[in-house]
Amino acid sequence: MKICLILVAAFAMLNASFAAEPRPNILFIYADDWGWGDLACHGHPHLKTPNLDRLAKEGTDFQQFVVCNPVCSPSRTAIVTGQYPARHLVHQHFAGHAENVARGMPDWLDPKATLLPRLMKEAGYATAHYGKWHLSGGGRDIDAPLPAEYGYDDAAVWTGPGRSVFEGTSVERQAGDAHDKSGASFQTIAAAEHVLRFVRQADVEKKPFYINFWLHETHHLVAATEEQKAPYPDTAEPQRTYYSAVTRADAQVGRVLALLDELKLAENTIVIFSSDNGPENSQPRPTDKLYHSVGTTGGLRGRKRSLYMGGVNVPFIVRWPGHVPKGRVDKTSVIAGVDMLPTLLAATGVATPAGYQSDGLNVLAAFQGEPFTRSQPLFWEWRGPNAQAADWPQLAMRQGFHSLVMNYEGSRTELYDLSKDCAQENDLVTADPERVATMTAAIRDWQKTLPVPTPPVPVAPRKKPPTAPAKPAPDRAAAFKKWDKNADSILTLEEYTEGLSKKENAEQRFKNFDKNQDGRLSREEFVNP
Repeated sequence: MKICLILVAAFAMLNASFAAEPRPNILFIYADDWGWGDLACHGHPHLKTPNLDRLAKEGTDFQQFVVCNPVCSPSRTAIVTGQYPARHLVHQHFAGHAENVARGMPDWLDPKATLLPRLMKEAGYATAHYGKWHLSGGGRDIDAPLPAEYGYDDAAVWTGPGRSVFEGTSVERQAGDAHDKSGASFQTIAAAEHVLRFVRQADVEKKPFYINFWLHETHHLVAATEEQKAPYPDTAEPQRTYYSAVTRADAQVGRVLALLDELKLAENTIVIFSSDNGPENSQPRPTDKLYHSVGTTGGLRGRKRSLYMGGVNVPFIVRWPGHVPKGRVDKTSVIAGVDMLPTLLAATGVATPAGYQSDGLNVLAAFQGEPFTRSQPLFWEWRGPNAQAADWPQLAMRQGFHSLVMNYEGSRTELYDLSKDCAQENDLVTADPERVATMTAAIRDWQKTLPVPTPPVPVAPRKKPPTAPAKPAPDRAAAFKKWDKNADSILTLEEYTEGLSKKENAEQRFKNFDKNQDGRLSREEFVNP
């Protein structure tokens, strides 16, 4: 009897010990268009990414991680829903209403869907989202739900509704949109400040935190100030600007990691770094908007918008001291974006809602370094443009290390063994017809489980407003003469600012003219920018 009582007491104490173990915090860092090869720890010969390299040394670098779509909005949909984006009719990035309708898409991800942030909040987590959003479209004709409706206690966003990521930060005056050099150069700095503030204010003993820190880099516009380019003084353009943007983002990650260390939170925080898709396709002329988009796939075929591995196989680093092995490189565990919801629920002890069915798996065993073989295939559907040669695949499947890509009609199909051919150069479609037939049939069966896309609805063209007379081009020569108060043929920042009628971002605008960065504008620099 005494032995039984002792065993019962010991079991109770053990249970109490597990119950008392604090639930981990989560920091999910999601980059934009950041290629697999855009890390020093992945072999890039020039890029400086010391903080992400440190994260890899202190955690595990999973090199077979794939996202569930080769562009932004659907890739992010898979992360927060744990389901293929096609199940939510999210096929491309959210845009204006007419464009969404033409694509058979809603204007935003339904906030009533089962969502990772809401599940975390309902389980007692403090939740926040800072940085890139893009789970809804833009435009005056769209009144998208605020992040709070998705389960976030706090949010400050870029490319989304509600509070701007710049609001309440030290770089608020640098605010701009996605195509503005100033905004692009400071967005992630602003987002990092929100993350730092939220972490400092968190009472993790009462409420652990779940934070999305979603970076702008390296989505276009890729931009950097001259100060931010300092680490690469001898690098030619367009690489200099691209490398500088990557290193700037890495530095913001470093600020957050340093705070976790300072507050002694690193030991109990799951930190994940990944990217929403492969690198953007660059353009050759300096005047092109994608001139500086020169990311690398690390030798993988295809880029953004491609279902080849270069479009979907992206960086994935996980650090969770005491749970995720330190300094490990995992080249065999096939993990996907849809796995994040079930895996993070398992890691935090949050129950899966009744009736919910994920397309992903709980891959916590892989995180913990155990042997992992994926028990079910992965599928992709791409309904976007096929402008580049590598963008033609519209359907894809991965089963183990075999990847099959095909067009909708099935008139073009290719098969690759990624264990021997990660660059997808040796097409096995003729050599292995039985596998091709089996995988093709599986793709067709998967398609039947998807909602039927809404057929494109013709949108009535808007009536064009009366043509207004074109505004005359600004007479910069006259302005220079008027603003040059001391007539020394040089404009100082003070003279330039005084002459402007709208003085917002005056310093940055001044720098845009100041080609030689000497702090003074010559007549030539100002009149012929």
